Amino acid sequence: MYDVIIVGGNLSGAYAAIKASEYGVKCALIERHTEPYNPAHCGEGIADVVVNQLGLDNIGCNKNQIDRIKLNLSNIKEYNYKLSKHKLFIINRNHLEKHLLEKSKNSDVDIFLGRNVVDFNPPYEIILDNNKKLKGKIVIDASGIACRIGNKLKLNTKLKPEDVGICIQSRVKGSFQKNCIHLWYHKPYAPFGYAWLFPIDSNTANIGFGIPGGIKLDFKKTLLNYINFETNNNYEILNTFRSCVPMAPPMKKLSRNNIMFVGDAARLVNPATGAGIHFAIISGGFAGKIAANFIKGKIKSLDSYTDEMQCIIRRLEKTYRNKTKLRNDEEFVSAYKKAFSKLNIANKILPGFFQNYVAKRLQNDINLLEKY
Repeated sequence: MYDVIIVGGNLSGAYAAIKASEYGVKCALIERHTEPYNPAHCGEGIADVVVNQLGLDNIGCNKNQIDRIKLNLSNIKEYNYKLSKHKLFIINRNHLEKHLLEKSKNSDVDIFLGRNVVDFNPPYEIILDNNKKLKGKIVIDASGIACRIGNKLKLNTKLKPEDVGICIQSRVKGSFQKNCIHLWYHKPYAPFGYAWLFPIDSNTANIGFGIPGGIKLDFKKTLLNYINFETNNNYEILNTFRSCVPMAPPMKKLSRNNIMFVGDAARLVNPATGAGIHFAIISGGFAGKIAANFIKGKIKSLDSYTDEMQCIIRRLEKTYRNKTKLRNDEEFVSAYKKAFSKLNIANKILPGFFQNYVAKRLQNDINLLEKY
């Protein structure tokens, strides 16, 4: 029997396996794909404090530094921000995920790639699609929005259409301002959501948009219109993907008996932006540490995981409540205009204040990984 079985070899799952194995517990990691998506199904943008936590410079992971943000609110107003104190980065997520899987393997984690979980017999038994049976004292669900183990437990994991972010993105070849990302909120390119251009370098960018489910839209046509707008109709599409992210409130209880939930499976995603890399790393790594400490008898309950994550849970719940108040065009535009105007004024009067505030909050989240 394994001490910990992790279902899902994404950022959250791999980080959970790494952190748990550091304590000498016996881990298994199950991933239904044979290798990470390349290119990643992700915008690939993260903050500098997360880059530092992951040590990307030490693993040779390419990253592009961003120090400017151009933001459009529908066809109403454009805002421009200079990042003076902290930077954003567009990273090579595929490289990072491969590194984490390799690090897991080197940490004596048993990795099962290209294997699907077809059944779960609580509390311990996982059945794979090749009929292999694995048993684990603790099971960590890192299976993404599908929340496979949660479904097997018959938890209420089904999301309302409006609580699912529907995304489409292309990797585009063209000419781009390397140090600047562009965000477009609301119509015409992303009704009640936002579109993005994240430059990988001067010649390549991730261009896409995400909107709440339930909105009727020709995704392919809208994406092409946005790409045309951003590139002046001078581009080459290298590949395109669609995906879904949870934009619901997080689970109130992140563990059930011997089962723990991390990343998208736990709905630990910003409900307004769909940003999830930061929360995947934090929740996965911290769940791995809590699981290992429980196995070693250093803590009495897995409830410590939920208790310590309360600050993040409450923050995401508040973001969700604010988002659901915006019921029509007028309310959406008015709320974002007010927020962007305040940010613009603050950025002029106190340069770096908001950046330092956000960076400090992210660092406080990361500090969870130093506990236990």
